[in-house]
Amino acid sequence: MGVPTDDLAGTGVGRSGRDDLVPHDAAGRAAWCGALGLQAVVWGTPAVLQYAQMSEQVLAPGAPGRLATFAHERTPAGPDFAGFRAPNVDTLYSNAWLDLRAGPAELHLPAFGDRYATVQVVDAHSNAGNISRRTVGDDRRFWLVPARWRGEAPAGVTVVPVGTDIVWLLLRIQVLGDDLAAVHRLQDAVTLTGARSLDDPVPIVGADEVEEDWRAFYRGLDAVLRLNGVPADEWAHVRQFRALGLLGPEPWDEAALDEVTAGALQDSFARAQSLLRAGRPLLGTPTGTGWTRVRDKGAHGHNVLARAVMNHVGLGANVAEENTSFNTHVDADGVGLAGARAPYRLVLPTPPPARAFWSVTLYHVETGRLYADPQGRHSLGGAAADPGDDSGPVEMVIAHEDTGATSWLPCPQGAFYLILRIYSPGAAVVDGSWVPPGVAAAAPPVPAS
Repeated sequence: MGVPTDDLAGTGVGRSGRDDLVPHDAAGRAAWCGALGLQAVVWGTPAVLQYAQMSEQVLAPGAPGRLATFAHERTPAGPDFAGFRAPNVDTLYSNAWLDLRAGPAELHLPAFGDRYATVQVVDAHSNAGNISRRTVGDDRRFWLVPARWRGEAPAGVTVVPVGTDIVWLLLRIQVLGDDLAAVHRLQDAVTLTGARSLDDPVPIVGADEVEEDWRAFYRGLDAVLRLNGVPADEWAHVRQFRALGLLGPEPWDEAALDEVTAGALQDSFARAQSLLRAGRPLLGTPTGTGWTRVRDKGAHGHNVLARAVMNHVGLGANVAEENTSFNTHVDADGVGLAGARAPYRLVLPTPPPARAFWSVTLYHVETGRLYADPQGRHSLGGAAADPGDDSGPVEMVIAHEDTGATSWLPCPQGAFYLILRIYSPGAAVVDGSWVPPGVAAAAPPVPAS
């Protein structure tokens, strides 16, 4: 469920020991701190974006939720969904934030039957695991515990260790047609007890703020480090950030920085944001058809740039074993997808092998938000995709205007990208023998049958 964090000694934040050198001359200090700042932003982006979301949802004055309580979305995500970028529209989301410093939290789930559902357990550094039929079968009672916990759970309880004290739970329950009322009943049957509250004063930062203001970003990063520590196998990398005012005895303070260091952090923050934006189309392994497959989402290990870009694209990416996804920003000829060049035609000779279901969803490139189609159609597949029907083919037309096609996915006039999600992927997806074909450009209209 994650990686164990190091015990941070002395001040409670950073290991004791002599700090590294910091150049005294302005040019040297600017170069050195700028290089460290770029690494700090890349390394810390997943944790800071999650912390900012937690701030807005449960910590800020007037926040709509509270810790250790599920907040349930009652309708599928739309263009105004504010939780994170690139949401799916196949499930209803519920999310909760936990503080496990005082010990376990107990989660109890209802019986979901044949309906797909998973509780994604995400530590503060975006390492993810799942409580789902794939991982625990029909178990319904769980204890979420910090990795250092050495207690004993009652009989009938499944223990789920997590790598950090602050934990994000992201529940997804499949929507079948228009059965929202049934999903609401399942959401309301989920219970969560036992986690403590963040009773210590902590900084509050906004989700937009930490991507626009370097000072807000570092306040958030400092808060994450103080609450959760550093993964033990990443300490050598993170320790060097002490030169930036992090990991010290006092909370990070812009006023404590000299002018040169502050300027270097501001400049390197801007460079890092540009780097992350430019990296969005590069996620995953190319399939040769224009699509890329993201193999290590939710479990990036030491691939810190890939981890940062993934979370910049959208928080809460699930591990590939639970939800394999393919992304494409281009057509089969490598030309960027855009409504001005539509219509496009996507033909899947056989449906994606899925033990649950699959869907293709469309997003704006610049914002990662769903396209505000007047008909509210953002995806094809989903609940209408029968996992038992592998006869194929599946055809869809992507265009700005209605072409008369039976399966029409509306797109904006500008640039867009597609995500193909396969929930509980079949063996051919897992072993890589099934990949989606390219998106064909300038397709003629497909008449309705």
